[in-house]
Amino acid sequence: MSLVSLRRDGPVAVLRLERPRALNAMSEAMARDFAAAARRAGRLKTKVLVLEAAGAAFSAGGDLAFIEKNMKRPKASLPRVMRRFYASFLSIRDLPQVTIAKIHGPAIGAGLCLALACDLRVVVDGAKLGFNFVRLGLNPGMAAWPLARAAFGDARARELLFTGRLFSGRDMRDWGGACAGAAAPAGLDGVCAELAGSIAAVSAESLRLLKAETRLNEDISSYLAYEAKGQALAFKGADLVEGLAAIRGRRSPKFS
Repeated sequence: MSLVSLRRDGPVAVLRLERPRALNAMSEAMARDFAAAARRAGRLKTKVLVLEAAGAAFSAGGDLAFIEKNMKRPKASLPRVMRRFYASFLSIRDLPQVTIAKIHGPAIGAGLCLALACDLRVVVDGAKLGFNFVRLGLNPGMAAWPLARAAFGDARARELLFTGRLFSGRDMRDWGGACAGAAAPAGLDGVCAELAGSIAAVSAESLRLLKAETRLNEDISSYLAYEAKGQALAFKGADLVEGLAAIRGRRSPKFS
């Protein structure tokens, strides 16, 4: 069964993460399925694509089993592995449609980066969000810095990345990282549908040209290369061992 589904609803396509029991944690298998679904979505004649997720969470971020597997891989292969992994999810940036991330629940680490990779975001007020990389003992990945800076501004992005602290969906909207939201998850469907419908009602050619214009000067490949090298070092370090142990033990990490 695919870990990512794709359906069409008139002028709107819906891409859905389908790993609810694992809180949509991002595994290598999901990366492959996501890239394939994104390619199919790009061929659809729709104006809008909504990215959503099944279950209680949008995405808990990188799959712990994937992280542990990387800790055992040869260091020389890790930059290539991570760049391929992140490129699979970031392929959503290359779609011709206007993309909307519908964040109904927790979006953590790479999961939050995936939402920020979309053109627009709607979020429920109580959603738990955060860039938890440093709290795990891991260098941020998936273009966390340029995506966070674009969404929240330079100073706020630095603070969120340096501390790894959690914040709410309401905070995200107050800081300008989301264009709309809802007080409760039940109301988010309507908010997202209204936004998608408003975009779908305008000229397809105008949207195509404007989407391309908004992506000018947004080359993130250099950031991905730096991140991949940094993560290769982290996968072989003691801090990540402690960070994973803390998560497994449901406690705060004690870094050296």
